[in-house]
Amino acid sequence: MTSHQSEWLIEYEESLDETRIVNVSYDREGDILEIFFAEGAGSGIELTDEIVLRYNQATGTPLSLILLSFSHLVQPTEYGPESFRLSGLEKLSPERRETIMRILTSPPVNHYLRVSALTLPRSHRLVPITTVRPLLAVVT
Repeated sequence: MTSHQSEWLIEYEESLDETRIVNVSYDREGDILEIFFAEGAGSGIELTDEIVLRYNQATGTPLSLILLSFSHLVQPTEYGPESFRLSGLEKLSPERRETIMRILTSPPVNHYLRVSALTLPRSHRLVPITTVRPLLAVVT
């Protein structure tokens, strides 16, 4: 792991496996964490008010994951990690929703977000939710 730290910025590389390295940048003052998977221009989708996925629409490749209010997203509760409703998926076409779900549930994004579902009472409709994995280098 290569690391650079200043008073307000922590940057480092994280190796996910033998072939995959991601770059992590955490702005302490803004409490914003961005994980870079690949370079390039792409589209952004606001998954929640605090979680944004940037990806290449043509290839379906994740570019980065932006976590606003990061310390809130990883704050433990008495029952375990807090879950967040992926409300941004509701506004998407079925095809685009399928692409985003594939990205969210595949490496490298699923290393940082855990996607599951919650059944809503009365309607019995499944709603996608996520939890955010704390990053040890940032929270220590």
